[in-house]
Amino acid sequence: MAYQVPQDVRTILPPLAEAIFPIDTWTKQKPPPKYDQFIPPFGSAPSVPWRPVAAAPTLMTGNFDIVRFLETLADNDRQNVALAPRWNDIKANPTKYFQNRLGLSSADWRARLGLGAGAKFGAMEPDSSNFAFVMPDTDGTPKALSRMDFYDRCWAPLKAASDVKPANSAAEWMAFRDNLRTDQFPTTVWPTANTVRSSAFIRQFTIDVLNACFGQRNAAIAANDPLWQRAALIEVGENRYRGNKYTPQQAERAVDTFSKSV
Repeated sequence: MAYQVPQDVRTILPPLAEAIFPIDTWTKQKPPPKYDQFIPPFGSAPSVPWRPVAAAPTLMTGNFDIVRFLETLADNDRQNVALAPRWNDIKANPTKYFQNRLGLSSADWRARLGLGAGAKFGAMEPDSSNFAFVMPDTDGTPKALSRMDFYDRCWAPLKAASDVKPANSAAEWMAFRDNLRTDQFPTTVWPTANTVRSSAFIRQFTIDVLNACFGQRNAAIAANDPLWQRAALIEVGENRYRGNKYTPQQAERAVDTFSKSV
């Protein structure tokens, strides 16, 4: 069954994403891209769907379908649903799955090589980044999680936080974002025992929002005009994109255009 973000959280994520990356406000304040300087050029007139003629830009994080993007990421991460518990098992008992072709026990094998009796799973040291999703274990060391488990631990407290401090304006959503970043919600709202802290949630959510907007691999909008995958990059003037190829003549024209502009 495909992963689904709970219904009572789905309405929270899009405005929170816009508070993280306020692309709507940004594009309304900046001039349009120089379409004729792209390779290949768009032409001199506005020719992107989020900049209608004689009207304000309409680009916002909602165009990147953040909720569905998260659901797709979770579906693609299903291998870690089984892998995370195995990592935690090995962290607790590094030789639990030890096998040796000579039939030796882990203790005998280590003694034969002159190694100490105590094995250690260094991949899960506190300063390790070997597993993408972690939370503090009861002893303070990292505990591996799948992406699904990571986010599932956040949805209920996120909804509780939204109920305590409902946001209705852009400024209120930014304040809500900042409260999450600084772990300002009381433990009665966002528990700290055996869960993901709100600061860890908003950090990962920020990474995923930016990947949705800039990564050019957003499966949630794959059926749309391909320009939408590049929309944020086009607005910052980034000419490179996946699958693009330049001819020698295009490169020469680009150099000539650059030379005339400096």
